[in-house]
Amino acid sequence: MGAAEATRFRLFLAGTLPPELVQSLERQLAPVRAVSPQVKWTSTGTLHLTLVFLGSVDAALVPGLRRDLTDVAHRHPPLALELGGMATFGPSRAPRVLAASLDGEVAELQRLVEDARARVELSVPLEPPREFRPHLTVARSRSHGGDPMLARCREALDGALVGGFRLERIGLFRSETRPGGAVHTPLESWTLGR
Repeated sequence: MGAAEATRFRLFLAGTLPPELVQSLERQLAPVRAVSPQVKWTSTGTLHLTLVFLGSVDAALVPGLRRDLTDVAHRHPPLALELGGMATFGPSRAPRVLAASLDGEVAELQRLVEDARARVELSVPLEPPREFRPHLTVARSRSHGGDPMLARCREALDGALVGGFRLERIGLFRSETRPGGAVHTPLESWTLGR
């Protein structure tokens, strides 16, 4: 790894999930996981609610981001969210991502995301925002071309997932891609509203 690469982190801001929700999701997904082993299922240790993807960021900017995001977290209260239906991203016949959509206080969640983006963009250029669709990625295709099995998993799970949670914490994470999968290292976390 070169010196330039060593001083850059791949970062994202995410909502952290309560352990009870993660365990409940594991139980609810287990029957479908068992019959679709070719799908790359998200490990419970990396399950999160992505709020803002920052991309590759100079490590020297991290302290300033921490200060800015502390302010953002303190301005927004905890949010009540619940599992909704299932969604896929990519071509409908061979999607690349399977996700559980979220309902509840999503308008307030959108305001949190917009506030965070505005603060981050003061020091880090971000890609133009896509429509924010709150979701938890539960599986990905192993192929860049997608996987028809993800569409079948969506159909099997749609309406089957239940559960709600209170989003109380957000965190800044470093993401590293390794042969065994992505590793997400928390750099800082904040309790909303404090």
